[in-house]
Amino acid sequence: MLSELKKEQFHDLFQLFEESFPQDEYRPYELQKALLSLPQYKVYVYEKDHVLGGFFATWEGPSFIFIEHFAVKESFRNNGLGSRLLQEFVKLAKKPIVLEVEPPKGDLQKRRVAFYERNGFKLNQWSYLQPALAKDQKPVPLVLMSYPRALEPKEFQLFKNWVFSLVYS
Repeated sequence: MLSELKKEQFHDLFQLFEESFPQDEYRPYELQKALLSLPQYKVYVYEKDHVLGGFFATWEGPSFIFIEHFAVKESFRNNGLGSRLLQEFVKLAKKPIVLEVEPPKGDLQKRRVAFYERNGFKLNQWSYLQPALAKDQKPVPLVLMSYPRALEPKEFQLFKNWVFSLVYS
């Protein structure tokens, strides 16, 4: 169901970034594309009939996998595909998984947290401000979710140090 992104799919991938995330939550085209050359960064895609229907953009850390972005194309939503893809990814991951969500204050944010909780993720008490990813972008307040369990304080600190030194540097 999931395969690694081929370089020629990047344009379609970036369109899905633009459709799925606020501009402050992803890098501009060239910066996002440059990540593909990093060994720690991998993008896994779901395709149906040659249409990119969803993706995971991930970073491999020392003791976890960080899902930086996960999206399902709007025309592919509301049929359980997101849960099926997430469950497949969880099976592929050889390490605990960490991801970020916006604090669950509004309806959309609460639904997103509930989606991840239905799929076994735990909402953590840990939060931080994601730095701006490029010029003309703003920092984004985020809270962590993790699988299969909540992070311990020491694990959070290790993750935060790692994510700020590699992903957000």
